[in-house]
Amino acid sequence: MSVFQKLPQVTVDFSTTIGTPIFNSEGHKLGVLNDVYVDFEEPYPEIFAIQVKKRKKIFSIYWQDIKTFSTKEVVVKKSTKQNEGILCKKIKKPKTNILKETYRKKNLNYPSLGKVILDKQIVDTSGKKVVRVNDIQFIKSGPFLRITNVAVGLRSIIRRLGFEPFVDSIIKIFNKNSAYLHKETLINWKFVHTVPNKNATQNVKLNLSNDQLSQIHPADLADILEDLDSFGRNEIFNNLGTHLAAETLSEIEPDFQAQLIKEKPPKKIAKIIENLGTDEAVDILKELEEEKADEIISNLNDNEFQIDINELLEYKPNVAGGLMTTEMFTVSPLNSKSQIIEKIKKDHEEYDTIYDIFIIDDKESLLGTCTLKKLLTQSDDEKISNFMKKKDESMTFRPQTHWKEIAQHMSKYNMNNVPITNEKGHLLGLVTVDDILPWLLN
Repeated sequence: MSVFQKLPQVTVDFSTTIGTPIFNSEGHKLGVLNDVYVDFEEPYPEIFAIQVKKRKKIFSIYWQDIKTFSTKEVVVKKSTKQNEGILCKKIKKPKTNILKETYRKKNLNYPSLGKVILDKQIVDTSGKKVVRVNDIQFIKSGPFLRITNVAVGLRSIIRRLGFEPFVDSIIKIFNKNSAYLHKETLINWKFVHTVPNKNATQNVKLNLSNDQLSQIHPADLADILEDLDSFGRNEIFNNLGTHLAAETLSEIEPDFQAQLIKEKPPKKIAKIIENLGTDEAVDILKELEEEKADEIISNLNDNEFQIDINELLEYKPNVAGGLMTTEMFTVSPLNSKSQIIEKIKKDHEEYDTIYDIFIIDDKESLLGTCTLKKLLTQSDDEKISNFMKKKDESMTFRPQTHWKEIAQHMSKYNMNNVPITNEKGHLLGLVTVDDILPWLLN
């Protein structure tokens, strides 16, 4: 006899099973279905037990003890044992996973599916967003039910409330082809990742692995963090690698930046800051209280980086000195094309991008510039001084120059960046289009 002989449909919505009466083989009511248990480590978990509620009493019945299952009634076998709780199963975790164990304490009852997922924020790694789960979809797989999707749209909310038949009938009167009737907003289970909240920390940890996080673009990851509550935000950020944490932090809105790092040890934040450009690091430090910023700066291991940061912090945020980065690709006028290419190969990881090459003398005075495109068209032994664009005052700006003046200059001459020099002509930094863009957008 099939366990699904009274369940004709292939898929089952979790919300339609809640409250289903449960009987023993003699017809005595044991209670109603309250939740289910699944193995969260499986790609598409199957239900291995159901949670039963009878008045104020909660107990569980293993799936193997179920005789028939449907959304109308569940019948259990005669010899069924009622379990007071299901203890956490020992499941080995891959080394790439953030968590060493799914549950903090092995003597805790195994958490039920609805408690973990339903009405909770999850990270959809396919759509790169945070959503709230309204329902869960199962599919019949042999004698078991397996999770296939979670539902996040309006239709799933209506179904949860028990109004789906009524609402459907009303909509059909006005528009039989309504997208609401024919399209469910579903997310495949393999893209669903739970984010612990402060009420569930004793049961569940984050199930996003380092590999999965690294596949999300920092800008998308920043959007995800901004959509989470403070607990979930910190849970994910704390588990990012140093480099990814730095890239993500630079993409997050200033208010959230301060929230993420204000409670963290200065030494840990200093390691993250060192993976940023000087201009990005300064932008973040300016959002913090002066005492906290000073603690972070004092923990920086790179002395040169520390000096640059302190100098840039002296400038107002809306002038060239407050916008510029001190990371520029500089060469000597005596360097040949082949020497410069070798230097790019050797040092390219130190720079986010290399659009222009800046030629300086031994006193770090700016002599001229050269685009990468122009460099590549020269012969290998040609010295850069022979084909560089020589410096003139119109191509450089002082640190006190307002961002609007620089933006107008970039627009007029179609420039990606402009060099910043002091009164003696020494190259101090570089303002890029990326530095100007946030001011234009605001």
